[in-house]
Amino acid sequence: MSRRHIGLVASIACLLALSPGPIRIRRAAPPPVAVLQTAERAPTPPATPSVPAPPPAIRHVIIISEDGLRPDVLSEDLTPRHMELMEEGTKARVAETIPESDTLPSHASMLSGFGAEEHGLWWNSYKSDRGYIHVPTVFSVAHAHALKTAMIVGKPKLRHIAVPKTVDHFERPSYLCGGVARRAGTYFASDKPDLLFVHFSDPDEYGHSHGWMSPEYLRAVHNSDRCLATLLDAIDKSELASSTLVIVTADHGGHGHRHSGGRRAAIDREIPWIIRGPGIPRGGIIPETIHTMDTAATTLAALRLPRTPNMGGFARLARETDVERDP
Repeated sequence: MSRRHIGLVASIACLLALSPGPIRIRRAAPPPVAVLQTAERAPTPPATPSVPAPPPAIRHVIIISEDGLRPDVLSEDLTPRHMELMEEGTKARVAETIPESDTLPSHASMLSGFGAEEHGLWWNSYKSDRGYIHVPTVFSVAHAHALKTAMIVGKPKLRHIAVPKTVDHFERPSYLCGGVARRAGTYFASDKPDLLFVHFSDPDEYGHSHGWMSPEYLRAVHNSDRCLATLLDAIDKSELASSTLVIVTADHGGHGHRHSGGRRAAIDREIPWIIRGPGIPRGGIIPETIHTMDTAATTLAALRLPRTPNMGGFARLARETDVERDP
């Protein structure tokens, strides 16, 4: 053993002799480890599915009644504007008026939602001494809620429905539809009524004089289609177009030279019913039978007005789930 080793052993022995207990060798603590503190993130909310924008609110309703118009006469050649309207909106597969299939009783039911026994207008001509309809109408309900109402018609007998202080504007500019359509279009654009009823006389006039489905009747139907085009053009060019609901219908059909047999002849009760406007499906078909009193119920619902107690009819503001389409 070398002297260096002997000296080292002696030093260790000396330390052991002087130490009161076992020698503890302390190890240096490791350097602190920096811990990266990260802020806790809030969970990302699930993506909200996109919802289609609701259609513009309906603020105006126009009811167009073509007196004596049979639904089976509508065709691309004879009534192209009616056919376009069906594609722009929804039509009834079947629609019918009341059994009392005459102009005044039928229109009274269309515009009130009550049958002839309730509304009391069972005759069919203008009789000034007989007063007015016995029940509330769409005009009286609208007027009571501060809405502006109007009737522009071809036949004076319809005045029996215009109860005083319920129709703000009643006008008969002409008998046939040319003057009626032009005036109704101008009036709607300028005066902006909330509820407007328009009446064309032509199909009924030539059905009585020459027979339903006669060449003269078919020409009158074609002329009524042109009048419809005139009025719709005025509506569509107005600033109110996007908030206007249009209903096109009739008071009765007809056969031979008459239409009063609604209790016996279905052809006298069958009518067209087409609806177009905000939220109404394009090219739709309502599978259930539409009744003329549905026009009153639909009008009140569209304008967000209350139903008259005990009135009939259903609101037919068709949505996609309510309609069918032809294959």
